[in-house]
Amino acid sequence: MENPYAPPKSEIEGADVPFKRSIWWKIYFWIITVLSFLGMTSLLSMEGSGIVDYVQFILLAFASAGLFGFVYLKKIFIPGFWIPFLAFYLIYGFAYESLSDIDMRQGMTDAEYLVGMAIGYIISLPAYYGLFKYGNKKGQPWSQA
Repeated sequence: MENPYAPPKSEIEGADVPFKRSIWWKIYFWIITVLSFLGMTSLLSMEGSGIVDYVQFILLAFASAGLFGFVYLKKIFIPGFWIPFLAFYLIYGFAYESLSDIDMRQGMTDAEYLVGMAIGYIISLPAYYGLFKYGNKKGQPWSQA
């Protein structure tokens, strides 16, 4: 006789169902990537752009690659690379305005500039979260190896 207190059994319990990210992550990835690269290429074409701006562009390319790996579950580098990279990327991003010779304000008042910066960082929060989760060794796709 079967144990009446045993949990029910399901045929799909051991099935390997591949994990997929939401379509919204993919839409966000492409929008934020296109906007970021358009913004950086316009900054690189401005007068006064220098090595600091090119380093920011390279960091943006790495961050986009990491976000791509997170969204599409692809292994890019190793998970131990992404958390230190994210920390450096955030610190460099905050210091970028003072390091660059480009006038980021472009005629804006202080209030307009701060609101614009705040909106930019709020829009970027999911990307930072994605890079943070991507650097987690227990997360996807590292746990599939």
